[in-house]
Amino acid sequence: MKKKAIIGCIILILIIGVGAAAFLFGDRQKDNEESSSEQVIVNTPDEDMDSDTEKKESADTDNSGEAAAEGGDWYNLPGYINGVTEDEEQKVCGLDLPYAVQDTPIVIEGIGQYTGPFVEDGSDEPLANVLGIVVKNDSDKVVEFAELRFKINDSEEAVFHISTLPAGSSAVILENNRREYNPEGTFSFSDKLYSQLDKLSLMEDQVEVTAQDQKLTVKNLTDKDLGTIYVRYKAKLNEDYYLGGITYSCKIDGIGAGQSGEAETEHFTAEGSQVLMVEAIDE
Repeated sequence: MKKKAIIGCIILILIIGVGAAAFLFGDRQKDNEESSSEQVIVNTPDEDMDSDTEKKESADTDNSGEAAAEGGDWYNLPGYINGVTEDEEQKVCGLDLPYAVQDTPIVIEGIGQYTGPFVEDGSDEPLANVLGIVVKNDSDKVVEFAELRFKINDSEEAVFHISTLPAGSSAVILENNRREYNPEGTFSFSDKLYSQLDKLSLMEDQVEVTAQDQKLTVKNLTDKDLGTIYVRYKAKLNEDYYLGGITYSCKIDGIGAGQSGEAETEHFTAEGSQVLMVEAIDE
C-alpha cells in the first residue's frame, strides 16, 4: 500500500549517555573544523533552503520496519521517529494535524518531545523531553513574530514563540518555558499574537557578509559610512528546518566607506546557521 509522507506525532529521542549538543551540532561542528580556514559568503534564504521540496527516506528504525518492508515512504528528520500513515488517525495531543493557526499562515505539522540544547533563551542548556512543535510558514510573506498559546488539559498553558520565519519555511519550536512533553496532554488553542513582513533585506547592494567559524565579517560596498549594522540569523537543524523560534542578533558598529567590520558571535556557525536579515541603524 502506498503510504503518504505525513508529519504527525514527532518524537525526538537520543540514546542515553550521548551528549545533547553532539546530537544536533556534532556533525556540523566537524564540518566547521574541516573547513575552519575557509571564509564563505553567507547564503540568502532562497539559496540555502528549498522549503517546497520534501525529502523522503525509507525508515530503518525498528518501529518503522513494517512500513519499510511494505515499500512505504516515511518522512523522517534526524533524531525524529515519525509513525503516522494514511491509515492512522492523525490526532496528536487533541489536535488534528496539520493544524492551521487561525488568522495566520502558521501550520503546526508535528507535536512531540525534544532532547538537546534548549535554544529558545540562548542558553543552549542540555535538556530532555521538552515539548516541541514543527511549524511551517505557509505563505509568501515573512512571519516577523508570533506567540502561540495553548491550554493543556484545560488548566496548564504551553507558549511558543516564533520569529523571522521566511516564507514557505519550517522550524522546530520548543515550548518557551521548557515544559515537558506529555503524550497524554490535550491541547486546545487559547490565544495568539502575530505580525508579518513582506520580505527580509540582506542589503546586498550595500554590504557583503562573510562567515568563518563563529566570526561574521561585514564589508561596506558603498562610498559612504554606514551606521551600526545588525546581522540577524537563525540556527538550522538541517537544510529544510530551522531550529528554534529564536532569532539571534550580531551588532557591528559603524563601518567606513569600503571598510570591513567583524564580530565574534556566540551562536553562529558557518555550516549550522543562516543569515536572514541585515539592518543599518543610526544610533
